[in-house]
Amino acid sequence: MKNKDWALVISLGVLWGMSFVFVELLLAYLSPFMIVYLRVAIGALFLLAFVVIKRVPFEFTTGNIFNLSVMALLNNVIPFLLITVGQQTTTGGLASILNANTSFVTIMLAAFLLPHETLTLNRVIGALIGVAGVVVAIGYQSVFQIYDGTIGKYLILLATVSYAFAGIWGKWRLAIMPPMIAATGMLTMSAVILSPYAFNWHFDEFALLDWRLIQYSVAFALLCSVMAYFLYFKILERTGAGNLLICTIIIPPSSILANSVLFGETVTVNEVAGLLIITIGLIVLDGRLIGKILK
Repeated sequence: MKNKDWALVISLGVLWGMSFVFVELLLAYLSPFMIVYLRVAIGALFLLAFVVIKRVPFEFTTGNIFNLSVMALLNNVIPFLLITVGQQTTTGGLASILNANTSFVTIMLAAFLLPHETLTLNRVIGALIGVAGVVVAIGYQSVFQIYDGTIGKYLILLATVSYAFAGIWGKWRLAIMPPMIAATGMLTMSAVILSPYAFNWHFDEFALLDWRLIQYSVAFALLCSVMAYFLYFKILERTGAGNLLICTIIIPPSSILANSVLFGETVTVNEVAGLLIITIGLIVLDGRLIGKILK
């Protein structure tokens, strides 16, 4: 990749890493549900404005709306809520490490559910290494012990499964849809799905939104959803989907560093070891570096 491409990939990794920081920040003031709702609703408004201004064509068919609604549930509503609730009982740094499990779960599920996805040797080895890294990060002694203090870790791991199904659904049902329309429609349908619950059960929280919280929420949505999507599609256009895996490697360190500086979070030896193992797994999964070494 050229220097500009590296800058795009690193920037996207940092932005997605910052999402765990914003969640950590907003949890001190808002419920997990309201944090997620504001993120998708504000993000949808900005992307809708962009699509309207640019006059991006879209067909309002029942099939398109259904496909976008399923994508909204799998890629936004379910994983965002699971991660945000999970961060109530775990750190943003650990959450970002466990979130890197998404790539491994996606590869394994895609091999079983998509006819053109095959399990190559480097994918199998990479996935196994990644799972080992997750076990180390959680702490092998407590892998099968679930109680109130540890439930957050497993909610975040469940979120990676939802992301994996979202990736498969996107390849299967949204492949021919313009990417910006897919992103806008996904966030818009997320807001539509969550709005009835927000106004019926969380209406009192809107009264808590002072100017500072609105600024935090807008920054969260703009940086980690709107701007991140623009970078995402730019990377796809310039370098292809393979380099998005590099973002996955960048997310945990950027999140850990930011959470450490801003909130004084400490990183355990297990978490560092798990991160290193997961990174190795992602590199093996990607295969390019291994290929160059073997040449």
